[in-house]
Amino acid sequence: MPVTEADVERRRFPATALLAAPLVLFLVFMLGYPMLSAVRLAFRDPLSGAVPSVENFRALWGDRLFWQATAGNIVIPLVSVALELVAGVGLALLLAARMPARRLVRAMVVVPFALPEIVFLAITRSILTPRGYANGVFSAFGVGPIAFLVPGRATTYATVMLVDAWHTTPVVFLIVLGGLAAIPRQIHEAAELDGARGWRHLVFITLPLLRPALVAAVLVRGLDALRIFAAPLVLAGVEGAPVLSTYAYHQWSDYGDDGAAAAASLVLASLCVAASVPLLARHAARAELL
Repeated sequence: MPVTEADVERRRFPATALLAAPLVLFLVFMLGYPMLSAVRLAFRDPLSGAVPSVENFRALWGDRLFWQATAGNIVIPLVSVALELVAGVGLALLLAARMPARRLVRAMVVVPFALPEIVFLAITRSILTPRGYANGVFSAFGVGPIAFLVPGRATTYATVMLVDAWHTTPVVFLIVLGGLAAIPRQIHEAAELDGARGWRHLVFITLPLLRPALVAAVLVRGLDALRIFAAPLVLAGVEGAPVLSTYAYHQWSDYGDDGAAAAASLVLASLCVAASVPLLARHAARAELL
């Protein structure tokens, strides 16, 4: 009797399940259980301990800082990821071409991301203080001092966005550089023979072929940017440029309010899911068409 593919898969299943078991157990105990505990905390009444209750969410609704954090959690990632895409694509196009010391320049571009985030942010904060190196340079030209990190100001939000983009642009750069390397050189040569040069070549040839890499970069950095925490906290403090993660940390560490912190975390998780599902669905639909 011939062996079918289904029989082969059935025989492989025990070994596959055994190999996957450690990962499944890790996800259940290290991610699943904490998530369920956070959901229970979010829906527990802070006074009576009754479950379910929406008192924690009602408290968030009336908190002005929560709405500032929600707005910041939308604006900062959007601007930051947009800056990273522009800078990452530009750097990848520049450093994909043949040029002197290309490998050295590529390594220098990755340096900000190679530094531990807290070290990078501490150095950046010292540069941007009123008596820091940045204001020292501006003072030499008769400008300043500039208040880069005064809580609540537009310059503070702009500084957080720029610093976060500077730190993580190498991620987008490496993804796009890999996408450029995967494009056959014959396509570029054929396009140039047909008269597609300069901006026309970039818009109609290179960028469409880079779409899978750009989608991957948006997914990776977009979801990561929604979880932004260290940059606004270290640079501006809890209320300087609030986002949902720093708001939850503020509720837990400063007020000891586990329920409000869990509720804010649940709002952040919902925001991440809401942002990722359309992108993943669109990518899956495009993959089916191909």
